[in-house]
Amino acid sequence: MIVPIAFGQSDTGHVVLYLCLLAVCLYVARTDIYERRIPNRALLFGLILTVIVAFFFIEDYFWSMHALSGIVFFLGFALLSFCLPFAIGMGDAKLLGLLAFALGFQEFLSMLTITCVTAFLTALFLSLAKKVSVRDTLPFAPFVAVGMLWQLLSLVLDFV
Repeated sequence: MIVPIAFGQSDTGHVVLYLCLLAVCLYVARTDIYERRIPNRALLFGLILTVIVAFFFIEDYFWSMHALSGIVFFLGFALLSFCLPFAIGMGDAKLLGLLAFALGFQEFLSMLTITCVTAFLTALFLSLAKKVSVRDTLPFAPFVAVGMLWQLLSLVLDFV
């Protein structure tokens, strides 16, 4: 027996937004893995998609709070990128700023927590398996895509 998942209009808008963001994250993750860069075109496309979906499909989108969240997190990660360029790249800072704007403060922190835990466990496993050393770096965007997938699943399945 198949049970259909029923969303309210606002939930449908959030699912559409999360699907769009997941698609952007997957494209950015692939580019980050193979080219070690995050294209600005993809981030701009994600920003435009966020604005369109939020404007037309999400009634309770708090623009000022989402914008404040995006700006604060972008500036924080950009400062971290400037001070410690080997720790996080500017493309990662822009990607995280976009997601903070799109998701809002609470959902972004949930996504970031899953992202960091996944990145830490992967780095720990790879270092214990002697696949990477302390000097090696890992692309961060694939872990962001995992965090965004977690947000989508938590919204659809309502388990977080």
